[in-house]
This record gives sequence, structure tokens and C-alpha cells, in this order.
Amino acid sequence: MKKLFTIPNFLSLIRLIFIPILIIFILNIKNSSFPIFIVFCFVAFFLDFLDGFFARKLKQESEFGKILDPVADKLLVLGLLVALLIKTDFPHWLAIIIFARDFFILIASLLLLKKKGIIKSSLIIGKVTFALLSLLIFFYLIDLHDGFDFCIIKNFLIPLCFSFVFLSGIEYWMVFRSERI
Repeated sequence: MKKLFTIPNFLSLIRLIFIPILIIFILNIKNSSFPIFIVFCFVAFFLDFLDGFFARKLKQESEFGKILDPVADKLLVLGLLVALLIKTDFPHWLAIIIFARDFFILIASLLLLKKKGIIKSSLIIGKVTFALLSLLIFFYLIDLHDGFDFCIIKNFLIPLCFSFVFLSGIEYWMVFRSERI
């Protein structure tokens, strides 16, 4: 039980609480509330860094944390993507590929846990993919303000994110395949 109530797990739970707040902000964004919104975004994404940092630094890595952290990552990205699909011109095709990859990882992880009792840690390429997706999403979020236009940066990040989502999907498939699930 001690391993369940750790600082990293608490930070991941806070990140989960941020998701509906950020979605409401996105769907009802006004230039006057934009600075508060950006602070919430920074905090939500920074919490992802902090939970991993504290897990390693304080030696508080746990089986629950190995599940909670990637689930919080995926729910944050998916929640923001749904809101951005409603509110912006975020590419639908990319969102579908991201949803499909994350669904595959979730199902394969659950099968691995159920069949073999194994919880696989996130792969490095998965962490890089999450960072790139976070950056792309962040530029779409900044563009919600009338005074910004990051079209060039977004157009650079879209194919880069696609490449990493695709490659990480293959890498996760190879890992799950090697476990024979």
C-alpha cells in the first residue's frame, strides 16, 4: 500500500484532474482567459516530467505508477486532441493514427498484464513521441489566441509526429510480439 501513495503517483493523479479543466478551457477559450489557460497547460505537461523525475530520484517507482503514468499521458493527449479537433484545424488523419496506436498499446498492455502479469515500462521512443505530440499540441493551443499563428512550426511538427507515432507503434508491436501475447 505504501508504494501506491507516492509523490509520483500523486502528481500523475493531479494530471488526470487537469484534463477536464483543460478541455473546458479549450472549448470556451477567450483571449482574456488565455494566460490562465497557458499556465494550466504548462503545469499539466510539467507534471509529467516531475512524476518521472521524483520516481527515479526518490526511488518511488511502483507497478501502479508504471500503469498510471502512461495512462495519464494518453488520456491527456487524447482529451486535448478531441477538444482541438472540435475547436481547430488539427489534422483528423493524424488524430486517428494517434488514437489507433494508443488503443493498440492499451489493449496489448492489458493482455500482457492479464496473461503474464507483466507491466512493461514505456519505451524511449514512446517518451520521445509523447514529447513531440505535446509540442505539436502546445502550438495548436497557443494558436487558440487571436494574436498568434504558428502555421510553419505546426506544418513541420505534423509529419515529424506522424513519423514517431508510426515508428513507436511498430516498436511497441515488436515488444508485445516478443512477449507472445
